[in-house]
Amino acid sequence: MSNRRRTDMEKRSYSSNHSFLDIPFELREFIKNDTYSLLVKGPSGSGKTTLSLSLLRSLKEKNNFFYISTRSSPKQLFEHYPWLRKIIKPPNENIDSQDVGQNLSSFEDARLDEPESLFERVTNQLMDVKNPVIIIDSWDSVASLMDREARLNNERVLQTWRERAKAKLIFTSENSVESNLEFIVDGVIELNYEFMEELRIRSLFLKKLRGIQIKRSLHFFTLKDTLLHCFDSYDPRQFKIYNTTKKMLNVTGFSKQILQTGHQDLDKYIGSLPQGGLITIEKENTLSDDIVLLFLNDILYYFSKMNYCFLLDSSIKDDMILTFKSYFQNYAKLYTLDRIGSTENSIRNEKNQKDVFYKNVAKVVSHLDGKEKIINLVGSHSLENFKPSSSDIEDFCRFIKKKFELSILVLNSNSNLEKYLSASDIHLKFMLICGTLFMKCTTPSSALFGIRVVNSVPQIRLDHVL
Repeated sequence: MSNRRRTDMEKRSYSSNHSFLDIPFELREFIKNDTYSLLVKGPSGSGKTTLSLSLLRSLKEKNNFFYISTRSSPKQLFEHYPWLRKIIKPPNENIDSQDVGQNLSSFEDARLDEPESLFERVTNQLMDVKNPVIIIDSWDSVASLMDREARLNNERVLQTWRERAKAKLIFTSENSVESNLEFIVDGVIELNYEFMEELRIRSLFLKKLRGIQIKRSLHFFTLKDTLLHCFDSYDPRQFKIYNTTKKMLNVTGFSKQILQTGHQDLDKYIGSLPQGGLITIEKENTLSDDIVLLFLNDILYYFSKMNYCFLLDSSIKDDMILTFKSYFQNYAKLYTLDRIGSTENSIRNEKNQKDVFYKNVAKVVSHLDGKEKIINLVGSHSLENFKPSSSDIEDFCRFIKKKFELSILVLNSNSNLEKYLSASDIHLKFMLICGTLFMKCTTPSSALFGIRVVNSVPQIRLDHVL
């Protein structure tokens, strides 16, 4: 095996086997240092507390940390972030009780503390504890109660004691203006969010990580499940099929009573699929066709578990068989809808091509109708031979919605796109935003899902952007 091939395989193995890109690679490397100071900046609601706690989780610190909160009580933190209990088991159900054990004493309620008292607590930790992790959330609440000279002096003292104690010191701040603290800390991260139409997209900017080469500064993330999860950049190689002999992940938790896609976050958002519904799928031209093929493969695999049969456009079926090779034959019963005519014939006789196409569809359907549950999957290019008018598209969409349990229409061009979309019950679009791959649901209502690849088959996973 060549070195290049081996490198690609190793990269794929890492990408497909890690559970989630929780935090950017560069930040993960930075927090492995023995000692550092890190400033997390961002407006209210941008995810600073969530990132701080996610860093604590990544560090796997259960006892040797000191979390000072100037905005929430320990009880509120454990209510808002229930996964904390998996890291630090509370010895008493009442987190505010006087009987709380040593683990929970690491969370300090400093909402009413004076700066001198809080500063004394931090320095005591730095003097008495070896290699602690200290998080001050937020430094603004402390700094606002000190004059400028006292604040600058205390910031320098904290840095000195931090180095002596080999501590990890993390600050959060909502101050958007560059401060003295930003210049003296080892790392600076800026969180932000913006709105794309009515959707909020959160971003993380690695402004400075001393000693770490930053290859990718901007990352998008979601706060799904009250954890910060970053999305990796789009790499077409992740969607290539390297080993079709490996099995796909088992599908669990599906219901045979309702129609769903099998993608948990997507199903949770759109609910059950309508009987006789139409799903339209498009992608930006710069994206690999493998993305759509993988998505369709996942859906077909899911429906095969529910004993559905499939009527596939011949070109789509051929593409998937060439891509997935022998693995595809393990699916349930397949029927093929042949693509009608050649380009040359269609130019000479468009009307005849249209008639032949509909007769062929009707013939196939007549053999299936009433016998089996059928999922229909077709590409819009199958209609392009006879250059369909708007009325032809509307007729076709009504026809397939009437005949099948569910129809999936892959849009292969932008011609008459609005007509296809107006007929669809659910419209999905694969798109790139600053180098990151997302799937946007525009019908029935807007939502954004980050895309990652799991398993070495591979399979697509969708994560709701929250």
